[in-house]
Amino acid sequence: MSLNTESYNYKLRFSIDKDCPPDYMKRWLDFKNQCENGENRHIVEHVKELCLLQVNKDLPYLDRCEGGMGGNDNTLNKQIRFRNGFMYSQNYIQWQYDNDIVIDQIYNTEIEKWTYEEIDDLLSAFIKVSEDYVNYEGCGCMRGCIEMTPQDIYRY
Repeated sequence: MSLNTESYNYKLRFSIDKDCPPDYMKRWLDFKNQCENGENRHIVEHVKELCLLQVNKDLPYLDRCEGGMGGNDNTLNKQIRFRNGFMYSQNYIQWQYDNDIVIDQIYNTEIEKWTYEEIDDLLSAFIKVSEDYVNYEGCGCMRGCIEMTPQDIYRY
């Protein structure tokens, strides 16, 4: 079943437990910076290696300033992009900035559509990559979820 991106906005949100040791939190924040500031090609490639679905393993790197996965043609290819950390940090005051890693631009086209299975596979692979990077494998302190928000939420 494909994601209904006409009616809903989807995000993948990843976090680390707030009570993890400070050295792990420092590595997490470094990882977050790489993900959300365009230095993520090696991270995307690692995620693709750990995916179980061949369709995800075959995704091209999205050549945009924020990076991501999917084809580069906005009208033909499905895409998934990291939150743009530069833009986010400039538009919000510091106390509103969070420690989460967000992949917030999930787009379908008429030709290519994301399925829940593909998104779930990316979610699981990204958690494994983050555990590898933070060197906290198997700790159970990395969290990931799929957020789904109606596009017309502000009409009410």
